[in-house]
Amino acid sequence: MKSQENARRPSILSGAIWSILDNTASQIITFVIFIILAKILTPSIYGMLSVSLLVTQFFKSVLFDSIATSIIRKKSPSEVDYNSALFLCFSFSVPAFLIVFFAAPFIEAYMNVPQLANVIRGTGVIILVSGLSRTHEAWLSHNMMFRPLAIRSMTSISIGGIVGVVMAYNGFAVASLVVQQVVTSLISLVALWVATPWKPRMKISRESMKESLGFSKHVALSNVTNFANQNSDVFFITYFLGSAAAGIYSAGKRIVNTLNLVLASALMRVSLPAFSRYKNDINEFGKKYLQATYLTVLVTAPAFVGLATLSHDITFLLLGHKWMNSVPVMQIVSAVGFVTSIGYYNHSVMFARDKPEWQARLTLVYAITNVVAFYFFVRFGLIATALVFSIRTVLLYPISAWCALTLLNLTFKQYVKELITPIVCSVLMCMILVAVQQYAVLSESWFGLMIKIGIGAVCYFALIFTFSSVSKRTMIFSLARKILQRG
Repeated sequence: MKSQENARRPSILSGAIWSILDNTASQIITFVIFIILAKILTPSIYGMLSVSLLVTQFFKSVLFDSIATSIIRKKSPSEVDYNSALFLCFSFSVPAFLIVFFAAPFIEAYMNVPQLANVIRGTGVIILVSGLSRTHEAWLSHNMMFRPLAIRSMTSISIGGIVGVVMAYNGFAVASLVVQQVVTSLISLVALWVATPWKPRMKISRESMKESLGFSKHVALSNVTNFANQNSDVFFITYFLGSAAAGIYSAGKRIVNTLNLVLASALMRVSLPAFSRYKNDINEFGKKYLQATYLTVLVTAPAFVGLATLSHDITFLLLGHKWMNSVPVMQIVSAVGFVTSIGYYNHSVMFARDKPEWQARLTLVYAITNVVAFYFFVRFGLIATALVFSIRTVLLYPISAWCALTLLNLTFKQYVKELITPIVCSVLMCMILVAVQQYAVLSESWFGLMIKIGIGAVCYFALIFTFSSVSKRTMIFSLARKILQRG
């Protein structure tokens, strides 16, 4: 089996290209569907869905993602490992669904959001579906087979989105969003089982399950705290300010998160299995880590800084007037969005070097600071919440970087050297765009936005090639040629 897997396993570059295509296409489709539905539905309905998905995502992250990570980080997991992982995931999914189903009315009463219980129960079906699909996704990811994952994502999201839009147009309101999510997950399940060469059998091992649980308990703790770190703002906004405010805030973050997923999460999906292949060669591992960090910040820094600068035009053109209150949130959060992008690699390093407990402790610090900060500042409004989110991200990031650098025997000087040029060039690009918006007469139209984006892109790449070293320019050209040849 292993020889067959190696024979059909695509290269890291091929995996990266398909993973990027997966994230790019699926996020674009998802975002287009969001734009269509946002013009039909109200912020309060989206806020209700955001809260219900928090419950579902909590169990998916803590239970299934932790078990999947315990498999992906292995150099050569066996068929028994995958069978055992699937058995664990499904065994956990049933009681998790029952907990959500019976706890839904209490969550509704606590959050004081009418009809929330029915929404939570509806989206809770996704927990059962995820228990049956996450191991197949892990198998494909470990074997760098991102093509079927990309087809799965695009197909399921498109079908689910069409169903949701049709229902929304026919007045089903929040039910349209719930059905959209459930249909998407069911189509994804079927596609994964059909596309994955590995077929589950009842060959499971107590030792394999024990090993997976031993590793995944650290990942689970990390995921619990990371979940609180990423989502406590939405929870407290809903509790203190209501579901409408949560919808506005989520819309501002959604655009930022979409860009983050398109530009960076694809590389994260490739980095863990790729880094795992260099786990015993620290020097090569360190080089790959610095190179990946540089290439990511090269793309994400100007993208997020540009989004912050042009957020007013983007929100007006995409979502319309009723969502304009999300502009300040988007500006503040997107200004530091690239920090989250490069932080993904630090997580991968800790997992690849078999230090999940480091990540667990780190995210515990993140979660505690986030929960405390949001608890005290959310009541002052959405702008205060966004400021707290961004300031905390910047202040705590050096701890994450230190963990990765320590494991790879690298220094902060080496690390900062990779970051400084793209960040400085992005800031200069921002200043140019601000001047263009201040003095150029451009209407709030798609044509005007495209002109601004074009000016920003030309200025940024001119600055990059002016201030970058010869070796960096050579690396950029070499990578571009490889991607074009693959295309």
